[in-house]
Amino acid sequence: MNQLFGNPLTDLSMIDIPSPNMSRLVVKPIMTNMYHTDEWEGPCRFNVVPMVEEKQRALTAFEKFREDIINNAHDIDGSSVEMLDPELVLFVEDFSITEEDFRKINSDARNADVLLMDPAGSSIATYEIAKRYNKPVVFAWGLSCRTVDIAAYCRSNGIEAYIPDADLALNEVLNLLRARKVFGETKILYPTDWGWPSVASVAGINEPNKLKERYGIELVTISYEELTREMERTIQDRTKNTEADEMAATMYDHADHNFIDKKYVSSSMVFYQAIINLMQKHECNAFTIECFEFCTSRLPQKWTITPCLIHTMFKDLGIPSACEGDLGALLAMQILMLVSKKSVHLGNMFYRENGTLEINHSVPGIKMNGFNNPGLPYQLGRFVESGWGTKAVVDFMQNDVKEVTVARMNPSGTGLLVLKGELTGSKGWDEDLRGCAVSAFIVGKDSGTAHAFMQKQADYGNHLCMVYGDYSEQIKKLGQMMNIDVVVES
Repeated sequence: MNQLFGNPLTDLSMIDIPSPNMSRLVVKPIMTNMYHTDEWEGPCRFNVVPMVEEKQRALTAFEKFREDIINNAHDIDGSSVEMLDPELVLFVEDFSITEEDFRKINSDARNADVLLMDPAGSSIATYEIAKRYNKPVVFAWGLSCRTVDIAAYCRSNGIEAYIPDADLALNEVLNLLRARKVFGETKILYPTDWGWPSVASVAGINEPNKLKERYGIELVTISYEELTREMERTIQDRTKNTEADEMAATMYDHADHNFIDKKYVSSSMVFYQAIINLMQKHECNAFTIECFEFCTSRLPQKWTITPCLIHTMFKDLGIPSACEGDLGALLAMQILMLVSKKSVHLGNMFYRENGTLEINHSVPGIKMNGFNNPGLPYQLGRFVESGWGTKAVVDFMQNDVKEVTVARMNPSGTGLLVLKGELTGSKGWDEDLRGCAVSAFIVGKDSGTAHAFMQKQADYGNHLCMVYGDYSEQIKKLGQMMNIDVVVES
């Protein structure tokens, strides 16, 4: 069960959102191999064996390949990768695959995202399979004369091919391909009457409609009239209100401390339910709302809510959820969550003494040690002076891990700025602060300063996302797969 705030408050299947956290990469394992129909010697055949024995060797090799897949010898994450049944494709000395053999793999190969190939027997057979189905090829072997030969020919003909090696193991290749797939499945719900760009985050993404052309990402905008209608309907739903009160009570009771009345936590849970309903209706799996536009509508005051808490809750379920309609932050968040499988913190950047970076907002992740691991200790605070506006507060320094990765996408959606950093401090814990008041303080891990990183933000924008751990290398490799220019500072 996916857990919010370390407690079993809700399950993804129960809220029925097509969450990125539930999507898997579908892989079809295929071995090619060869046997001869007669016995002769020559430049490609120096150790002749009878045809029956040679064919049996091919079958034995396939059995080993199949057992490795079934027994997960490559340590593949089954929660992220679905392995279809392995298949053997045999051919003889004409090096041709028959239509009958293609029919054996046709259905699975067309439905798969990736072909996992064991290219025994020849190079051309694997290429012909890759060409027919036009799917990325990942080799079950590492670097060898056969794999580099096939990879080079595939790539020169516009077919992706990946060879696992000491720098990138097979499970890591598949995890990155899964991240790319899920990234392209992102569908963002954005309530707005203003449109684009956001009034306070103009560097979000200049042309959001181009995200579909480039990555497959969709943006669904709805009116405030539709948002209001759904919120008012949810407020009138007694069953939903009871559920909201129960969720609020669990959240309240498990907090280290509360600086807010429980009734306002219930208000946030009603808003959470309304947004879930809208995401279900529009088949979305990501969310953002422009805080300044939302504020001037006076709806937050009417409903005694701010979006802060639901951003935290969605992120803890692996659902990207960003402040201020900022797609540059949301897409960086999605990349960080996909490579790390952890929740993130998002916030404004502030330049502090000696080039220390402060990331400040009130939307920290709780499941920042991993979606399937216990959450961080948290407190619940108030956003406005009069007492409402639930937000989560954490102390980022109350964690064994101090290494962090920070990222943001540029306004064209083509580049990612990354900081390999180290936490030096945190602010907001045990304080009854209003507004955005949860901060992480970070410096570059190697340089001891984030000065160069913050200079480069002039080409990328404001809001930054932070995750525990160093994922800079994975992000660089993912960037190569997705044609995203990744710049790393440390």
